[in-house]
This record gives sequence, structure tokens and C-alpha cells, in this order.
Amino acid sequence: MTKVYKIILVLACVSIAWAVESDKSTIPVEQQQAIEKEVLKTHTQMAGANDSQDTEKFFSFILDFDKGLIIRDGRLFKTKQEAFDAVKKGFEGISKTERVYEQRYVAVISPETALFTANGTATITFSDGRILSVPFAVSMVYVLRDGQWKMLQGHYSVPNLR
Repeated sequence: MTKVYKIILVLACVSIAWAVESDKSTIPVEQQQAIEKEVLKTHTQMAGANDSQDTEKFFSFILDFDKGLIIRDGRLFKTKQEAFDAVKKGFEGISKTERVYEQRYVAVISPETALFTANGTATITFSDGRILSVPFAVSMVYVLRDGQWKMLQGHYSVPNLR
């Protein structure tokens, strides 16, 4: 990742954190907790679709928005279709995937917007029997549309193994 992208990412995170802290007082605690629960439920369903390699179901949780909605390991997918094709191709040669979360957080930004962040370990079983376990980190912006939480933007990465 270039220095410019890192600076942009840091500024975006700081801006979101500031917005969350400054707006929290206007959202009742009970409503925040309900939003957190619903976002976690939606994310769990997305993760389940990913683990079962159901690309169509996974992408049903993603808002129809074609302005760079997904970043994976430094690659920006400019359209939902481009991301869909990459994920579908990525499942080739894989017989099983499983994610174990170490930490999961939901920051409620507004009654219609929440930021999900998490890290953990992904275990991938290839068709030839090889198994690979790698750490991962994820951040997703969810928005409430027509009564359903949908992912507006997602960033997935595997940290550099040193």
C-alpha cells in the first residue's frame, strides 16, 4: 500500500471515529445496542455465505453501488460486478473456508450507518487437501436501506507476515 493510500485510510478512520464520538449522545443507548446487534447479525450471515462459497448470497448483502466499494489486499474493485467475479474466481480450487474472529466491533455512526471492524484467522482448505491459516483484518461500512443492513464499503486485508 502506498504512503498516500495509508494517509487517506488513517484520515478516513479518524474522521469516522470523530463523527461517531460526536454523534453518539444523540442516539439512545438502547437504539445503539439494537443497531450493533443487527449489524453483527448481517455480518454473520455474510460470513456464512462466504464460508459456504455462496457468492450470490454473499453479494446480496452488498448495496448496489459502483464507486469503489471493495478493497482487498490493496486492490480496489471499482464495481460490484468486478468484485463478484474476483470472489467467484477466488473460490476455484478451494473446498472449505472458515473464519474465526478474535475481535469484532460495531461503531454506530448514525441510526442508518455503522462501521464494523474485526480481525481473526481464516483457514482455507484447498481441493488437494492443503490447509492454510492466515490472519485477516476487515472493516465494513453498513447502511440501513429499506429495512435491511447492507454493506456500502468493505476493506479486507491479510497483514504482512514477518
